[in-house]
Amino acid sequence: MKQVNQPKNQLTNGTAWLAFGNITSRVLGALYVIPWTLMLGTLSLQANTLMGKGYNLYQFFLMLSTAGLPSAVAKLTAQLQGYEKHKFIGKATLISLCAGLLCSLLLWFLAPFLSVGDPNVIPVLRSLTFAVLIFPFLSVLRGQLQGELKMVDIAKSDIIEQFFRVAYMLSSAYFILNIQHGSWKTVVVHSTFAASLGAWLATLFLLFSIYHPNKSVRLPQPVTHDALINQNNQEINLRHILVQALPFVLIGGFLSAYQWIDQFTFHPLMTMFYDKLSSDDIETIFGIFNFNSNKLIMIIVSLSVSIASTVLPLVTRNRFDSRILEKYISQAYLLFCLITLPACATLYTLAKPIYILFYGNYAQPQAYIPMVQISALIALFMGLTTVLAMILQGLSKTRIALRAIGIGMIVKLLAQPIMIYLTGTMGALLATLISMTVITLLMGIYIIRRFNILAHLDIKKLNVIYISTLFLLVTFSLISYWEARFVVPTRINAGIFLIVVGSIFGGLLLGVYKKLGILGTIKNQ
Repeated sequence: MKQVNQPKNQLTNGTAWLAFGNITSRVLGALYVIPWTLMLGTLSLQANTLMGKGYNLYQFFLMLSTAGLPSAVAKLTAQLQGYEKHKFIGKATLISLCAGLLCSLLLWFLAPFLSVGDPNVIPVLRSLTFAVLIFPFLSVLRGQLQGELKMVDIAKSDIIEQFFRVAYMLSSAYFILNIQHGSWKTVVVHSTFAASLGAWLATLFLLFSIYHPNKSVRLPQPVTHDALINQNNQEINLRHILVQALPFVLIGGFLSAYQWIDQFTFHPLMTMFYDKLSSDDIETIFGIFNFNSNKLIMIIVSLSVSIASTVLPLVTRNRFDSRILEKYISQAYLLFCLITLPACATLYTLAKPIYILFYGNYAQPQAYIPMVQISALIALFMGLTTVLAMILQGLSKTRIALRAIGIGMIVKLLAQPIMIYLTGTMGALLATLISMTVITLLMGIYIIRRFNILAHLDIKKLNVIYISTLFLLVTFSLISYWEARFVVPTRINAGIFLIVVGSIFGGLLLGVYKKLGILGTIKNQ
């Protein structure tokens, strides 16, 4: 009986561990901003903009170097067994090492060209080459563990990577500013180099975990295993790996593509339509929505990535059993709503104190509040799209996902100049929101038509989540209005306010979920 019930909580357990690792690493990656910006003061806006420019291009080279390997490795690791699996992992490792070396060299030598005339960007990009060198191999290790549902080690590696990255960022910033009395530009270079340190230490940890495991967690063998793969005849060669991996490049990297589009089009379009704005003003606005707001919403999106990363191997293993698939997809949607809807509602309504807590009160509220609110809506669609895309890939319906993303990218490119012309500084975010909505609808409609998902959804529990989210929106809107009128906008006040409000309403929400059996249902699924 225990063997039969074992699969039931794999999605929840895997998601819980990945969520723990992702949340912890994302929170660390966001909280560092508080002391970091305090040390930089008013220069933090310029520093964040410069760091954002470097990281946007860094994300592109990470996507290029990993070439979708993590998800492809997870998918094939979930299918293969024994010698074939080890053979495949060996080939994937070789590809990752070569890709890391090639892409790191490209980033180093192309840095002057990619800087687009800004000399400050060149050392920032070159400081990230060491991370690009090792990250593909790190991704293969994580993909292997993901395919085996060994989420604990992945979560620990995420935390290790982020902890040492943040520790180096803060210590180097303090040393440069307070002891050396150096430049803020040097601080940014060392802060971006910290990504390399974190990646190398996370790689060492995973190597130790794989070759000295504490315990083994294996996927149960489904009834349809023989239909999935014939291991005696399966030949995993370079072409097979690339065919599996390349679609993940586009699907895994399309979220970053929005930032790339904004980085290369926002400034020229704003200059064209609003010539009275100075270049510095445009750069400040760009930094607020492309880096600051984006960092906040990625905490939310990472929760959806946790669900999606666990869904992929489970869907792949059971893609010929419609009944089990419908159950997993329905369960993933319930988890998504439970986690993401309240988080987006909170960020939307409490945008001002959250932004001040992380980035200080250096910008005008009328500039950043609507940007954070639109970003919260974008986070909702980004998260759902991530889950839906992973489901489609697990079902080998990659073309459907790619078609939806392609249409969405075209919508973004067409809407970008129109929305910037009509709405000014909000235009880039609104174009992204429209694009993400289109992608989500295309993927969602296909999955709903392909599977009988609606019949498996727990409508009663979903309605509770929907109503609770609406309650948060209304209540937090009233509280936010009161806070704006009577609370002085400082970091300390914002922190105290968020702790009090979060504790009260977070506890209340968990109590409602527990009383109505939502938490118990998810735990037992």
